[in-house]
Amino acid sequence: MTTSTDSPRGPLHHEVNPHHQHDHTDDTNIKINMDTQNESQATKIPLRIAILLNSYRSPHISSIRDSYTRCFSSLTESPTCRFEAKPSFFYPADNFYCCPQGPHKNRDGCNGSESDASLSSDCSNELRGSDSESDVPGSKARAGARSSRMKEFLPDPAEFDLIVIGGGNADPRKRHAWILRVHEFIRQTRKEWPRKKMVGVCWGHQTLGMVVGGGEVGEMGRPELGVTDSKLTPAGLRFFNDQKPPSSPAGGREKKRSSLRLHQHHRRQLVSTPPYFHQLLANNECLVSDDNSVLTFQGHPEKDAKAAKLKIRDAARWWGWDLNDPKVAEEVNELMEREHDGDWVWERVLEWAWEGIKEEGELEWKL
Repeated sequence: MTTSTDSPRGPLHHEVNPHHQHDHTDDTNIKINMDTQNESQATKIPLRIAILLNSYRSPHISSIRDSYTRCFSSLTESPTCRFEAKPSFFYPADNFYCCPQGPHKNRDGCNGSESDASLSSDCSNELRGSDSESDVPGSKARAGARSSRMKEFLPDPAEFDLIVIGGGNADPRKRHAWILRVHEFIRQTRKEWPRKKMVGVCWGHQTLGMVVGGGEVGEMGRPELGVTDSKLTPAGLRFFNDQKPPSSPAGGREKKRSSLRLHQHHRRQLVSTPPYFHQLLANNECLVSDDNSVLTFQGHPEKDAKAAKLKIRDAARWWGWDLNDPKVAEEVNELMEREHDGDWVWERVLEWAWEGIKEEGELEWKL
């Protein structure tokens, strides 16, 4: 269902996932922390953020949501961050129904089945607007119901300052109905709201690279898991260092960074830099578009060790490691407990979201 909350900048609408129970423990702690904020924090600039969580039937979806909440709560309390992030969450994978009667049961290709990359004929016609759609009995009713659900389960760009296409557990190249709908949402947003800032994280990084930039996604020889250190490109050095706001009330700056440490959890990657995008991290791990409206990360700046350890068994599945061996288990835990730059990166991202879209010739940090 869709609910509404009050915001200093107007009503916010966020989607509540009907398939999962949200753990309110962190919400209680966050409320206590918010109540104890000082007067200077009350003057922070509110930013309305729509976050699409693209995991299909994941048992960890609430924990993934909580990792974003913890991250943004930390930034709100930080004296160096000028913004109060107001996230709203959407679940297109779980909440997409392409026919009025609800999800297709035991039908290949619908509702995100990992076993089949194709769409059923009904979903295909409705989603793609087939010329033969008018010949299918009841097609107009199905299309109308589908359109209504699309609006309910995806954000209205007019109500948000930033749209985040988050991680997912499906291959972004597949043609499941909900994946195609997310692709369509991205295209529509880019067409109708070309100045709207969009951020991609992991699955969203690959998806935006494909949909906006025409990039190619491929399998990795060795999947990545845990915190890794990625080298900033010359453009990245300028974007994250020269453009970052003062990091202390006194106006001083932190030591400039030559790399970023972020949580990773992926077995696919963009194999080349998409046209009209520029690398901020080596190996296409962070990209920004020519018009400065799309910013993507292969890593997870929102993740902390608590969220990362939910997928610790992927070390066995992807790498063949024996997690029953105490030394191996300790090594994997160390990978996930490493210090990372997630909050620091998000602070820069929020500054970027607040910046106006610059003309291509003014993007000096690209040089």
